[in-house]
Amino acid sequence: MNKPLRAIRLVALLCAAALVSAGCWDRREIEERTSVVAVAIDKSAEHPGMILLTVQIPIPIRIAGSGLGSGGGGGGGKSVKTMSATGWTVVDAFQNLQKRLNQELFYGHTRIIAIGEDVAKSGVSQILDPFRRDPQIRRLLWPIVVQGEGRQLLEATPTLEQIPTVFIMTLIENGARKGSIPDVNLGDFYIDLSTGSREPYLNYVQVNKDDIKWSGVALFLDDRMIGKLDERDTWRVMRVREKKDGGNIVFPFKGNSDHLATINTELVSSGKSITFRDGKPVVRIMVRLESNLLEKTFDADLMNPETISQLERDAVRYLEENTANLVRKLQREYKTDTLGIGSYIKAHHPAEWKRMDWKKQFPETDIRINYEVRLRNTGMELR
Repeated sequence: MNKPLRAIRLVALLCAAALVSAGCWDRREIEERTSVVAVAIDKSAEHPGMILLTVQIPIPIRIAGSGLGSGGGGGGGKSVKTMSATGWTVVDAFQNLQKRLNQELFYGHTRIIAIGEDVAKSGVSQILDPFRRDPQIRRLLWPIVVQGEGRQLLEATPTLEQIPTVFIMTLIENGARKGSIPDVNLGDFYIDLSTGSREPYLNYVQVNKDDIKWSGVALFLDDRMIGKLDERDTWRVMRVREKKDGGNIVFPFKGNSDHLATINTELVSSGKSITFRDGKPVVRIMVRLESNLLEKTFDADLMNPETISQLERDAVRYLEENTANLVRKLQREYKTDTLGIGSYIKAHHPAEWKRMDWKKQFPETDIRINYEVRLRNTGMELR
C-alpha cells in the first residue's frame, strides 16, 4: 500500500473514531436530574423586595404504579415535594434553590407557573422573562394567577390525583376541550403582550386547603393584573373573542325569577362588523348559538311552538343584558380590550388602525353585541 493511500485511510479512521467517541458531549442522564412539574412565584414576606420561588418535584418511588417501591410503588408519604427559595430575581432564586439539591433541576416537564396575585398586580414581564429565554421551558405550559399566594396551589393535595399538578392540568384540559375554560398557554400570553391590539388574560384559581377551584380569569392591562372576571363573564368573553361555547346559561322564564331554565350552548357562528363614524369605530358583533334544554323549574307546554320561542327570546334577553354589563365593565372600570376587538380592526382596517390610539379610544367606542339562540332539543317530558 502506497503512503498517500495509507495516510488517507488513517485520517478517515481517526475522523470516524472522533465522531463515535464524541457522542452528545453535553448530555445529562435523566436519572441525574430532578424534574420540576410546577413553579410558583410570590413576593417574599420575610425579605421585602425579594422573590419567593417554590417548585413542585415528583418523587418517583412514592408514585403508585412506578414499579420503584415495594408492590409497585407507594413508599409512604407524599408523592411530591415542594421546596422554596428567595432571590432578588427569578434566576437568582433558582440558583439559591439549586444549592440545596444534589441533582440538577430540569424544567422540560414543567406544566404550571402559579403566579401570586400580588406579583401579577405588580407586573409579570420581568418574572416571566427567564422562562421566555430558557430553551428547556415549553411555550405550551400554563401560567395561572392564584388568589393569595401562588405556592398555595403547589402545596394543595387534591385527593383525586397523586401529583397535584396533574389535577390542575386535567382541570384545564377538560374545561378547554368543552369550551368552558380558556386554554391560555405561555406562548399565547407572550403574543397578546406583544401585539398591542388586545389585552391578555390568564386563568384565575382559588385554593382552600386541598380544594382547587377555577374562578374565571385575571384581566391585564399591558403586563399588570387590574381585576378579574367571574365564570359567567368569562364565558361571555370566550364566545366573542375565542368563539367557544362557554358554560351553561341559567335564565328566568318570562322574567319570573322563580321560574328558571337551564340550557347548554353550542356556538354556530360569531361575526364582527366595524364601521367608522367621524373617524371613530362602531362595533357590531353577532353571536349565534344552538342549545338544548337541560332543566326547568316550572310547568310549561314544550310541545307549543310559542313556548319554545319564548324560551329563545328569554335566553337572548338574558345574554344581551349581561353582555352589555360586561362591555360597560371592561370600558369604564378596567379600560382594557379583553374582547380582542382591536385585533380585528388592525387586521381588517389597517389604515384606520395606524391613525388610532386604541387604548384611549376603546373606553369610548360604540360596542353592541347581539345574540341569536335556537333551542333544538327539549329532552323527554312526562305525560
